[in-house]
Amino acid sequence: MWLMLQQEEPNNFVIVTEASYSLQDFIIAAFEKLNVDWKKHVLTDPALLRPTDIAESMANPSKALTKLDWKTQYKMHGVVSMMVKDENERLQANT
Repeated sequence: MWLMLQQEEPNNFVIVTEASYSLQDFIIAAFEKLNVDWKKHVLTDPALLRPTDIAESMANPSKALTKLDWKTQYKMHGVVSMMVKDENERLQANT
């Protein structure tokens, strides 16, 4: 974020893990980190899916590398771990 704010001109940058994961992959990783069976807590209803929904996508961070000299340090599982850890710390601080 700091590098983006240092640019002379406003611009959009894609900040991604450079790998493609489905939403289900993300959900499974998050629930595994909590030692909870995701299938007992997540319901899916195919009738609610829109025909134009993308099942899986992958973004290109090359502009961030070129203009900011930024590259991915974490993959999806590492990001999930940090998110779960931070949320656990936040919850503990509020109790």
